[in-house]
Amino acid sequence: MTTRTVNYRPYRPEDADAVKSIIDEAFHIHRYARAPRLHAAAVDLYLREVLLESTYARVAEQSGRVIGIIMGRVEGQSRLPGRLGNRLRAAGGMLRLLLTGFPERRTLRYYSQFERIYERLRTSVREAPGDELTLFAVDASARGLGVGGALFQDYMAHLRAHGRTDFYLYTDSLCTYQFYERQAMVRAAEEDMALQVEGLPNTVEVYLYTGRVPERALSRAGAPR
Repeated sequence: MTTRTVNYRPYRPEDADAVKSIIDEAFHIHRYARAPRLHAAAVDLYLREVLLESTYARVAEQSGRVIGIIMGRVEGQSRLPGRLGNRLRAAGGMLRLLLTGFPERRTLRYYSQFERIYERLRTSVREAPGDELTLFAVDASARGLGVGGALFQDYMAHLRAHGRTDFYLYTDSLCTYQFYERQAMVRAAEEDMALQVEGLPNTVEVYLYTGRVPERALSRAGAPR
C-alpha cells in the first residue's frame, strides 16, 4: 500500500461500517463487549456519539476501501449533517447496551469510565482550548505509511482556515499517543485507570493533549481550505 494511491475526501454515511471496523480495532471495543449483538451496539454507539459532537470529518480511501478517519469539532461551526438520524441511532444503541449488557456489565463499566475521566481531565486544565480532535484512527494495514500524517495535516489546515490557533484531544496508553508528541503536542493532564478486562493491561493511562495549530498549516491531503 502506498499513500500515492490514497484518496482523501469528506466522510459519507455509507462509510459507517468501514469506520466502525477501524474504531473497533483501534480502541479495543471487542474486548469490552464480547457478545456479538452487544459488540455491534457498542461500536455503533461510539461512532454516532462522535458524529454528533463533530463539525468536521474526512476519510482516507484506497481502491474504494476506507483506511483512515479523522473528525473534529470547531467552536462556532455547524455540527455534521444527519444529526437526527445519528441521535436516534445513539439512543437505540444505548438502550441495547442497557437491555443486553448485564452479563458484561463489569467490562462495560470500565468502558464507560473513560468518559468520566475525560471530564475530570478537561476541568483540570486551566484555559483549555475549545476545539477538539474527536476521532483519529488509521487501519492497521495503513499505519506507518503517511496516511495518518496526511489526515492530521488536513485537520490542521481546516483549523487554520477558521482562524483557530489551538486544540485538544483525549487518548490513552493503549493507543499510539507518541504520534501526538511528534506533532509537538503537550500532555496537559493524565490519570491512571485500573482495568480487569481480558487481553488488556491492568492499568491504562488516560491523557489529555493540547496542541498549537502551525502558522502554515498546509493541507497535504487536498482538503478544502
